[in-house]
Amino acid sequence: MRYFFLILMLFFYQEPELHAKKLSANESFISPLKPPFFFSGDFGELRASHFHSGLDFRTQGRTGLPVYAAKDGYISRIGVSSSGYGNALYMNHPDGTTTLYGHLERFHPKLEEYVREKQYDKESFTVNLSPFTEEFNFKKGEIIAWSGNSGSSGGPHLHFEIRDTKSEMACNPLLYDLGIKDNSAPKIAAVYVYPLTEKSSVAQLNIKKRFETIPISGGYQLKNNLPIEVFGKIGFGIQADDDFNGTGLKCGIYSATLLCDGIPVFGFKMDKFAFEDSRYANSQADFEERVKSHRWVQRLYRQPGNYIKIYEPLIDDGILSLDDGKGHEFEIIVSDAFKNKTKVKFTTFSKKIQLPLIYRPVTKKFLFDQPNEFGNDQIKIGIPKGALYDNLDFIWKSSPQPPGCYSPMQFVQTQFVPLQKPCSISLKCEALPESLIDKALIVAIDQTSGKKFAIGGEYSAGWVTANMNSFGSFSVAVDNTPPVIVSLSVKDKKTLTDSIKLEFKITDNLSGIKSYRGEIDGKWVLFEFDAKKDLITYIFDKKRMVFGKSHLLRLTVTDNKDNSSEYKAIIYK
Repeated sequence: MRYFFLILMLFFYQEPELHAKKLSANESFISPLKPPFFFSGDFGELRASHFHSGLDFRTQGRTGLPVYAAKDGYISRIGVSSSGYGNALYMNHPDGTTTLYGHLERFHPKLEEYVREKQYDKESFTVNLSPFTEEFNFKKGEIIAWSGNSGSSGGPHLHFEIRDTKSEMACNPLLYDLGIKDNSAPKIAAVYVYPLTEKSSVAQLNIKKRFETIPISGGYQLKNNLPIEVFGKIGFGIQADDDFNGTGLKCGIYSATLLCDGIPVFGFKMDKFAFEDSRYANSQADFEERVKSHRWVQRLYRQPGNYIKIYEPLIDDGILSLDDGKGHEFEIIVSDAFKNKTKVKFTTFSKKIQLPLIYRPVTKKFLFDQPNEFGNDQIKIGIPKGALYDNLDFIWKSSPQPPGCYSPMQFVQTQFVPLQKPCSISLKCEALPESLIDKALIVAIDQTSGKKFAIGGEYSAGWVTANMNSFGSFSVAVDNTPPVIVSLSVKDKKTLTDSIKLEFKITDNLSGIKSYRGEIDGKWVLFEFDAKKDLITYIFDKKRMVFGKSHLLRLTVTDNKDNSSEYKAIIYK
């Protein structure tokens, strides 16, 4: 039976390579950009509250590179937004796949014209369009767009995805033949060891410990290269990255496998995932380590509230009971999607010690597999089932009302505990004047800077209620200040300083911009919104306005608490 178990585990361990070969053999794509290829992100790497769902092609810090259809197909969806993918194209292919091209600067002219007409029909910059199947067909290698920096892009690049059309699952593009090559192995910076119960220990303490590595022939070893003293239920983690052909640009890894005494006990591989599971990145990552030290660390064990299907093999969730008084040999093998591998080996020895008693303040015990509630005369918290990744010793405390707020400061757990789902929070606000009820909202407050961040919410019967996506420190504030409109192209509300376009900077002090509307001579005009720069821009359109006369320009901007500002000018164009 033991030999059967070993064979089964070895089969699981080899399966990622077999899967990659199968995909590469059956699919015929090309890269959406011409070489040389440089990447700032790859598929499945850890990001803030999500797994990255595609490849980020670097574009040498500039926009306007031609983007090519990766395969024959038709445009099935076009998105335009100031956030997310920005200007994006979705292309369906006969083989049942969909490719996505995000953060574009502009589309192919026939797509650009189609989008512009729809924006004017809907009187909205933001659109999500689904053309007819036969409306926009392209052959593999034809230009469909040009690269840009639109949406939530952190800099000029092309975001590229391959999805299964039917299930809409994101698939790893590097398992398809895009003409991209990589001969360099991932790099391992450190191994993490976690005591997973109050009686577990690592190096005689009940706290996790980081062990730096150094490169050696054939892989890595721990810097001190000494056995790690452990006891009880233990988990491991790995800090590693990949750099695509030794370019030095850090990207995520494709897979990692943990072996104990030669037996694979835990592993993950990033072949594909469902978008509704993407937030499980908060559990796959050591979230606390990311917040505190800005390091991305992959857990090599599964938390009980983490249900994403990327783990294989999976014995006892990767949690090892190292309480037998013996030594054990461990190996962690890290791979990229091109089958370049590296590894680190280390040993442990089990020794039971008497841990010092540590006082841990606990308000209430929350269980990950059921709904949880907490409340008193100041605060009400509702945690739905599935929001927690593990059982939680919930902590709450309050302090006096912060400056500019209308309720006591409520400290809800810590910012180091992530959430999978939004949770409800209600704060009592007896100090709130009746005249400000409609402008009240819950804010998160940074304990270092004191800066307030809008969570939102509505007032009812003395309480303000909102949904929070993370724990932290909260209070009630008000936003009764209208947005600010600053003209960058009209002087003294009459003289154009730019003959090509109108530009305005629009900002809000707290709740954020909800909507804006620009009109010329009473007709809606298309102001494009770059949220990163707080900038809206209208390019003078001879097709839709008469030149050579005076025009009434009107711009209205409204925030999320319905405070509005208006700008008017008489311009000659």
